Amino acid sequence: MKVLSLTLFLLLLMTVSCNMKSDGYSSHSSGLKYKFIETNPSGKSPKIGDIVVLSVKYLSEEDKLIDESDFYRMQVSIPAYQGDINNGLQMLQVGDSVCFKLQAIDFYEKTRKRDLPKELQQGDPIFVYLRLKNIISAKSLETERRGYYHTDEKQEIQLLKEYIERTNTTVEPSESGLYVVHKSEGIGLTPVAGQTLTVHYTGKTVDGKIFDTSLERGRPLKFVIGRGEVIKGWDEGFMQIKKGGKARFIIPSKLAYADKGNGNKILPYSSLIFDVELIDIQ
Repeated sequence: MKVLSLTLFLLLLMTVSCNMKSDGYSSHSSGLKYKFIETNPSGKSPKIGDIVVLSVKYLSEEDKLIDESDFYRMQVSIPAYQGDINNGLQMLQVGDSVCFKLQAIDFYEKTRKRDLPKELQQGDPIFVYLRLKNIISAKSLETERRGYYHTDEKQEIQLLKEYIERTNTTVEPSESGLYVVHKSEGIGLTPVAGQTLTVHYTGKTVDGKIFDTSLERGRPLKFVIGRGEVIKGWDEGFMQIKKGGKARFIIPSKLAYADKGNGNKILPYSSLIFDVELIDIQ
């Protein structure tokens, strides 16, 4: 209990220190405002192209929590504008914790490629408290991904959340957790259980790696819907598409291969992305 209490106290202290608006910030040559909270002089520093693993909190000027993640990863990129957080990431060493004071509009629209959250307005600052937990070189990402990112559902949920944000997906998931993003409407009625569907598809993991596609083979797939011949996410998703329709299915692992995976291409706890076309219904 003493250890837990001390940890909570330190986290509270860090957050308070981070959000004190008046003093303690240094300025990078790019104009980025930063305040180190904890440093680890012996830690390794990231370079452009590396993937950094962070615990992070986003706070408004009024100390309102905008978002947080204990398991967020991003690739360090060439800074695109004055005050870019990428300038700051290259200053850090593994084990460091820091607060960056950023222009919210630049951070969300230029760095995170998404709209400004409703809690913030143009001209507002945002205070980003983060700890650098790990660095993954682009070369070793695949090995690291297999050994670390697919060990439990909690990590899967975080990776799926990052994908939803990164792709600006705005549709709501179904009760089961399936996302169906319609690309082209199609015509007629949607399929019912027992009918035979002819489909084209391309399957990817959330990091964009293609693991299977009927387009490359030049031959569509046929299956009977509603009989368990395909993963649950397909049975549910194709019942929402009309003939000729195109869509993207975002399928959590519980509707696909769960904790077992499927061979070497689909790891345990892998959310899957399918771009599909319903060619025919019989």
